[in-house]
This record gives sequence, C-alpha cells and structure tokens, in this order.
Amino acid sequence: NYYPHWTLRNLWMLSRYVPARNLQIEFLNLWRNADKYPGDDPLAPGKIPFAYAFAVAMMAQPLAWFEGTGLPEEAFEIAPLLAVWREHAGRYHAGTTLPVGDEPDGVSWTGFQSLIGETEGYLLVLRELSPEDSTKLATWFDPGARVRLRRLAGAGADSEGEVDASGRLPVSLPTPFSFCLYSYTVES
Repeated sequence: NYYPHWTLRNLWMLSRYVPARNLQIEFLNLWRNADKYPGDDPLAPGKIPFAYAFAVAMMAQPLAWFEGTGLPEEAFEIAPLLAVWREHAGRYHAGTTLPVGDEPDGVSWTGFQSLIGETEGYLLVLRELSPEDSTKLATWFDPGARVRLRRLAGAGADSEGEVDASGRLPVSLPTPFSFCLYSYTVES
C-alpha cells in the first residue's frame, strides 16, 4: 500500500509546519510487490520512475526503505541525481522549505521552494500524472518578479519567467512523473 504521491502529500502538508530537513521521508523499491497492485492502476509504484520516487523525498531526509541488494541494475541509474542531491542538500536545507503548486493527489503539479534569501533559492517542480506539459505553479515569489531558473537535475530546462499577480510562475516538464530541481535567482 505504498504510493509515492501519498508520501509526497505527507511531506507537502507537513512542510508548512515542520522544517522539511527534520523529516525522514521514505522511498521504496518500486519493483517489489508489483503483484499487490491492480495492473490498470496508473499510480502503482511500478509505473513510476525510480528517480521520481527519490525526488519526492529529496527536500527532506530521504530514507531508502529497502535492501540495496534487492534492487535491479537499472535502479543505480540515479547515481548522478544522488550526486546533485549531495552537493546541494546542505544549502537548500539551510533555507526555509515550503510547499508550492497544488496539493499532491497523483495527477497534479506540485513541489517545494527553498527560500535561501531575498533573491535566491531552490525550486523542486514535480509533475505527477498530469496530462498538461506546462502549468502556472503557485509559489512564494512576489507578483511581478522575474525569476531565472537554472536546472540542476531532472527533466526540465533552464528558463526565465515572470510571476503573475497571483504568485504563479510558468513551468514545464516533458512527461508525466517527471521532475526538475532548479536553483533560482530573482531579478526584480
């Protein structure tokens, strides 16, 4: 009964009240127990990329809830993502991490923003099983701010955008169950 979007929702809801850096958030061996989920369940763990499952937990303290010896070889393809996480986690944990986007429900656009200072920080954008390849993500930026995003890991690309009057920033990701960790600077 493990669903990555349930774990994501727990972190997303708690991060308003408890620093995300203080929470251990699990990610599991997605290949295990595949027979326990209906074959037509689009949110079943076995249908979600392993890197995405790790990304769900990366703004907290990721807890690998499995034996590494039980993973298939393809699981180790997340090594570059782990390297980026090791390089940047201390910095974004030093900031204030808050939820952005919509409440995770398996089909939304969601994520986290780590506010380092007035003009810099990190943004983790997660596209769940949403059919849209772009959205305007609710953020903690001031309306009218110009934000420059620099891709650190994931499927996104460097971009620049203006925050609308309701605090939303345009973002895009190419496929469902994709993510991007950005560092950002605010230019105005």
